[in-house]
Amino acid sequence: MSYSRFYTVSVPYSGTVSYPASESGGSKSYSGSVPVDITIEVDTDDFDASVDRCKGHVNGLTAAVAATEAAEVEAKKLSSRKIAQSILKGFFNYVGADLSQKIKELHSSVESLFFALVGHRENCLSKRGQMQDDYNRISKRYGKLFDDLDKETVSRIEQLDRPVFLFAESARGVVDRNSNTELLGLSTVSANENLRLETVLACSHVKQQAGTLLNKAEEYLMGSYILTHSVQHMLEEGLDASDILLPMLFVETAAGDGTLQSRVYGTEGTFVPHDEKAEQIILSDFLSKDRTWEDLPDEDLSRILAYINAKIQSDNLEERTLKTMLDLMNGPAIRIIKA
Repeated sequence: MSYSRFYTVSVPYSGTVSYPASESGGSKSYSGSVPVDITIEVDTDDFDASVDRCKGHVNGLTAAVAATEAAEVEAKKLSSRKIAQSILKGFFNYVGADLSQKIKELHSSVESLFFALVGHRENCLSKRGQMQDDYNRISKRYGKLFDDLDKETVSRIEQLDRPVFLFAESARGVVDRNSNTELLGLSTVSANENLRLETVLACSHVKQQAGTLLNKAEEYLMGSYILTHSVQHMLEEGLDASDILLPMLFVETAAGDGTLQSRVYGTEGTFVPHDEKAEQIILSDFLSKDRTWEDLPDEDLSRILAYINAKIQSDNLEERTLKTMLDLMNGPAIRIIKA
């Protein structure tokens, strides 16, 4: 768009004028300013036309850039979808192929295992039939054997208690004879008396068993009382150690590696320490250097050997127990702690 500008300025001037020599000849300086009005006309039509053309080109370029950007975004979207679909398709194809391969492998292993199970089932059924046959055969054989043993046992019981069976048969004959005669009243009286006699005998047997049971209970309670009293007596404060007398055996054996193993044993029916701390206290007392050991007197040794010999001859001992007793007899000398 064309426009004009108006400017007003003052233009200064100065100079020197020389004139010919005369009476008053020489030079003269002068100065001043002249007002000047300037009007500037600016023609911008060509520039405006070029600006309009440039603006049109910029707008076209902007539209082209926007279209290109939209096309690029759309192309990226399409390529992303294609890539994603390709990846998903490839993943599912791979997973499907892998699952199919595993299914085939598992199917083959299942079939082989199934055939193996069928073979095991046939073997089990064969073993079961064989075991049933063996069981039936063995049960028949041992059933006959047990029947023979039962018959033999009954026969031997009858032979051992023959007087009792004869008495029962004669008593049964008397009862039957009295029942078959005209003296039916006497048979009834006899049966009543026999019943009363059997009742009295049964009551006597029950009383005897009850008495035996009470005696056993009394012995047990008395032993328990004695044991409890002994333990309480030993646990009393201020009790001298010399007042406690317990039959106890201290055994020291040599192990294969050369070490010594010590144990404490008590006789049956006496107080035997079952606490580890108490056992350690007793062991330390046995192993104390202040203890003096001496040989067992010949009289006591003879009594022990006589007791062991009597046990060996009278009791039906196990082989291990018998060997231990013989080792004690033939082993090293028995020593005791000197009081």
